[in-house]
Amino acid sequence: MSHIQYVDELVKEYLLFRGFSQTLKAFDNDLKAEKEKGFRVDKIVDQLMQYIYNYDLASLRELWGHLDMRMFSRLESHFTPAVRKLENAVLKMYLVNAAVNNKQDRIQEFFTKMTPELQGHSEWKEWFALPFVKNPEDNPAYSVHFSRQWQDTMLVSLHNFLATIFQCMPQPTLLAIDEDTNRLKRLQEENEVLKQRLSESVKIENVMDVNPGPAPQHPPLMDDFYIIAQESPLLENPKTLRNLIRNIGGGSSPILSRKPGTSIRKVVEPEVTSTKRTNTKGKIHSINKSEPVSKRSISCDSRLTSSRKRDSSIDAVAERKAKDKIDSTYILLSQEEYTEHKTSIIQCKSNASGSYVATGDADGIIKVWTPIPSPKTVTTFISAPANSNKAITALDWISKNERYFLHGDNNGLIQLHDTRDCKTLWDIQHENSRIITLLCNPTESTFVCSVSDSNEGKLLLYDIKTRKLERTLPMEQNVTALCSAFNHNGQLLITGLSNGNILIHDLRRNEIIDNISCHSSPVIDIELINDYTNICTQSEDGKLCQRSLNHSGKILWETKIKVEKNTVHGKLFTFDQSGNYMLLCTQTGGNIYKMPPGAQAKILELGGHKGTLCCDWSTANQSGTCITGGAEGKVRVSTLLSP
Repeated sequence: MSHIQYVDELVKEYLLFRGFSQTLKAFDNDLKAEKEKGFRVDKIVDQLMQYIYNYDLASLRELWGHLDMRMFSRLESHFTPAVRKLENAVLKMYLVNAAVNNKQDRIQEFFTKMTPELQGHSEWKEWFALPFVKNPEDNPAYSVHFSRQWQDTMLVSLHNFLATIFQCMPQPTLLAIDEDTNRLKRLQEENEVLKQRLSESVKIENVMDVNPGPAPQHPPLMDDFYIIAQESPLLENPKTLRNLIRNIGGGSSPILSRKPGTSIRKVVEPEVTSTKRTNTKGKIHSINKSEPVSKRSISCDSRLTSSRKRDSSIDAVAERKAKDKIDSTYILLSQEEYTEHKTSIIQCKSNASGSYVATGDADGIIKVWTPIPSPKTVTTFISAPANSNKAITALDWISKNERYFLHGDNNGLIQLHDTRDCKTLWDIQHENSRIITLLCNPTESTFVCSVSDSNEGKLLLYDIKTRKLERTLPMEQNVTALCSAFNHNGQLLITGLSNGNILIHDLRRNEIIDNISCHSSPVIDIELINDYTNICTQSEDGKLCQRSLNHSGKILWETKIKVEKNTVHGKLFTFDQSGNYMLLCTQTGGNIYKMPPGAQAKILELGGHKGTLCCDWSTANQSGTCITGGAEGKVRVSTLLSP
């Protein structure tokens, strides 16, 4: 928050440049009246102390109430005792200051106004006797608070508490302008230094080319082993797990595979240099024993040649390494199936660590299971009430504690489940409605759900801990929210609608900040990628497109895919951590594409389904796990080796 004053001046300069004089005047008035003092902790503490020294109880309570409403009330519940303790300490300092200066009227006024709030609190029980105690600084009940050490400690604690809150508050993009400027300047300076080093190295290399000098008569022993290492196959390929797998003949590895005989499918075949004998499948063969070749003799002969040959060999190895890095992509290590469900898999979702997967089907059965080392059921939940129309239509894990997850069904029921104790904690029932989407906030203990009945659709924000409805988000008339996604800090909600539009809600102000016309048919899936600056959407007619949120919904690419006609489905596409690869549901199973997707961009077919209704991609470890749920009731677990 150290750059707020600088940003304020930039805003003033901009308003003046645009000729917004009335706006500038209103902005100045708001700055003068603001109670946060530009989020300067020292100014806020000084203001509180000034109210204490001036015996201005009303202003003291007003400022603290403003801070409580604006910031303290938004903290997690376990911070509440600390906030109340600091508040009581500030009030006690007010009384101590009045007692030291013998202001009995101020003490009487304090208890007259504050008694309704303070009575019943055990820590204030003895303080109601303060007006009747002579020399309270000598009384054991109050003496600590009259000490200089307690007062200094309280002020330091208050200062640190406010500073921590301001530091952790989500900041608008504009406040990062100074930081971004400094970062850009630092990168430019580093770039210039690197350019200078490169220029100097090129000069030195040119000098060595012109005057190579005589070769040494007796090269060191280490040089001989260096040349031998050059000719070994390991140096010609990078020392990574990927290339070691590629060099194993046949491409199968019973150690890496979960089942004996499971082969590793290679997406990109490595190029083999002409110095190795290859068969039609690209397997590297050893040199025939009849050919009189000795590595030692080759090494000795090579040592007698000029040093230029070694340089060219090193360059060739570097080129091969660079090319292999460019061509690298995902490799399928193994596949297994989870077959505990009896009907279509509609929802599948991994928790943050990838240790548990929750899957829900058309019969209202939810299975929680572990995907690694092999699928194994942990617990089972059954959606209620028990009737034929109870398909699991929405499912998501709690962001801050991955032992809990929420689900919603066709009957309008929402339930919170505990996977460790294997029990349901609470439920919310929406009569004569259907839960379409359910999404947990990544930073706060809230979730958003889309509820639809025969008349209208609603977008509701609930508190997870209290299960109370906080508010109904504004929506267009006669539309239904079919899919949603949060940004990184949970302050923006992007929602796909049944009329093909996309709404962007600002949850802090509870208002719609943008309405983008995106598709001509309902938007059935949506996800943010590339540092939450781009949005990818899929419509009911099979149109898949990516738009930029930084450029008013500018289309970056779009394509057409074949979509199955299903009234109920889960997430139809998702991305890896980089946002460069997409897992997409198709009729025969999941396909992985390099962005943007298309026939030429398909790199891997996971298969295994007769209609794929949901997918999830967990990249919590190096071996990413793709989960796909099919209409036939099977879940396919595909373990990938990341590039």
